[in-house]
Amino acid sequence: IDWDFIHQRPQHLAKRLSINDEFIYVQPFGLRNLNLSDISRLFKRLQFFFRFHNPKKNLYIKNPFFIPLQFHFFKKINSSFLKYQINPLIDSNTIVWVTYPSNLIVRLLDGLTYQALIYEMMDDYPLVHPAFQKEISNSEEWFIRNASLVIATSDSLAEKAKKIKKSAQVRVIKNGVDFEFFIQIPKEIPKEFNITGKIAGYVGSIEKWIDFDLIDFLSKNRPDINFLFIGPRRIKHVPKRKNISYIGPVNYEWIPTYCQRFDVCLIPFLKSPFSDSINPVKLFEYLALGKPVVSYRMKELECYQGIVYLAENKEEFLTLIDKALSESDESIAKMRKEIARANDWGIIAEKIKKEIEMLLA
Repeated sequence: IDWDFIHQRPQHLAKRLSINDEFIYVQPFGLRNLNLSDISRLFKRLQFFFRFHNPKKNLYIKNPFFIPLQFHFFKKINSSFLKYQINPLIDSNTIVWVTYPSNLIVRLLDGLTYQALIYEMMDDYPLVHPAFQKEISNSEEWFIRNASLVIATSDSLAEKAKKIKKSAQVRVIKNGVDFEFFIQIPKEIPKEFNITGKIAGYVGSIEKWIDFDLIDFLSKNRPDINFLFIGPRRIKHVPKRKNISYIGPVNYEWIPTYCQRFDVCLIPFLKSPFSDSINPVKLFEYLALGKPVVSYRMKELECYQGIVYLAENKEEFLTLIDKALSESDESIAKMRKEIARANDWGIIAEKIKKEIEMLLA
């Protein structure tokens, strides 16, 4: 994830793991070819390229130059470019931590000396980019077979890693939330909330894994509810109704304020093997505020049955939104906050730090 894109697991962990150790955050090389929707991100990347970025002590952002195309000819060129830029950053004491299965990283690591390789499975990436599925799968298999430690963010991803290599050292360390940040909410009210009526909200990337038929069904059947989507839109065709709003990305500092104004929070992902592999960060952000959450049934959410409303179909999804809106039991809200507190990013970072210490020992 680009450093200045949606604030997610990589940025949270980088900030915490750099407290006592030097941490170099290398901007991603991508898993697919550049397209028109990436132009704005490309310009942001160029801004990073022309300036040194050191957001906090011990934490450095490296934005290497490469050609954003996945064709075979460019891979050879990019491999040379990247080795020239990354090689000075790596020595025999370096821990290389890879968070996505790029073939360019496989090429980059060939011939380099480092202390240990950690591969972190945050998503089922072959399912994210079906056009490059075979190549991504091959790269992912290489990382699982060659990593000293595999960190999986969900049980499904851990099972996948074990199928590829039974003897792999796999640890399940799930996602979390910056709990103290989320409960300290600014008093300002964003202009989008100068609307009347209930709000069903979603925060995150608006991508192909969202069930837009579901959104259309919900908004059609409940015109009295405002459906609010916050985050970058990476897909052209989305439902459009008077009670649906897409307001684009907002500064991370404002996310708790927006979520606090939601009456019910949504995780409207399509039911699929991909969604079953996700341990959604947004879940813990919603729970930190004690908010009711409605989602399709996903493997990673089943352990929260009773705390999160899980639907089997779109009709039940609508029924559960109504149930969530009429919720009055304060003890459930308190339980949600305690779950979020127990999954603070500081606790997640300590788990990873201990795994790294054991690995080096």
